[in-house]
Amino acid sequence: MLLRILKSNNLFSTLLIPSIGILFWMHSFQTSLLFDIQSANGAMPLYNLAYSLLKEQAFWQVFVGFSLVIINSYFVAILGSSFLFPRKRSYLPGILYLITVSSIQSLHSFIPIHFATLFVLISIYFILDTYHRPVEISYTFNASFFMALASLFYLPTLILFPLVWISTFILQKDDNWRLQIMPILGFSMPWLFIWTYSFLNNSTSNLLTNIVNMLWDNHNAYLLDTYFLFLTVVVTIVTILGSLSVISVYYRMKVSSRKYFVIFFWMLGLVITPAICLITIGIEIVAFSTIPVAYFFSHFLLSDQKTIWKDLFTWFYLGTMVFALYFY
Repeated sequence: MLLRILKSNNLFSTLLIPSIGILFWMHSFQTSLLFDIQSANGAMPLYNLAYSLLKEQAFWQVFVGFSLVIINSYFVAILGSSFLFPRKRSYLPGILYLITVSSIQSLHSFIPIHFATLFVLISIYFILDTYHRPVEISYTFNASFFMALASLFYLPTLILFPLVWISTFILQKDDNWRLQIMPILGFSMPWLFIWTYSFLNNSTSNLLTNIVNMLWDNHNAYLLDTYFLFLTVVVTIVTILGSLSVISVYYRMKVSSRKYFVIFFWMLGLVITPAICLITIGIEIVAFSTIPVAYFFSHFLLSDQKTIWKDLFTWFYLGTMVFALYFY
């Protein structure tokens, strides 16, 4: 019954995302506190600009963070429905994204990664839309440009930049030199603007110092937390289920769907490896890793096989996220 509600695709489904979001964020609204910018891991100039507008308004900080998560959840759902790779049109990927990100209390705030995730999703849209567009220079440029914007909110977004290059080989299969240069041009433009602005304001050294300091800040203590390890085990299980579901029908999929899932496997690898190996990346990176996980798990849950196991896994996953919300 629960799974049938979550995977439906109607007007009622569009209201599920904000409704579930309010239930998960209700306590944060009731006890909203001012967010200290010193706690904003990976914060870059564009985030600092946004923070300056709301630095004295605790409720609106939480509200903006909540709104960004809701928008990102809709975006995750719309991407799946637009490119039709999670079997069926459904809001389920967006709901899974929302539940997972909202289950971690420390993400219930005005943090850089919520801004960055929006631009990463826009970049992914342009990446996926390059399929069947030989030497699609403009979309490749747009994908790298928005990835760069995301990194100017949240520095560790840089780990996803190779995804633009990888996608040109998977989706466009062209070694045209312009296609390989375009990601560099698209990525460099926003950064060039920031460096120019910093130079004109004599703050270049401050920007460089802040970036260097961020690269050496230790934020990965969460990896050994008992509750996080339990959460990781559950997410790993559903990711494996989703991955096996994709692999089991891989050669029966449309060619485009196969390639899209390959992109998301790469994305998951690009996120997980630095999250484990780099001390500077904090728990907020969950917002990036949840995007491919939501599509893999949705592929499993949206299969035509009517088994009680899918319902049980849905309840178990939801129960785990609620448990994490209250105890982690």
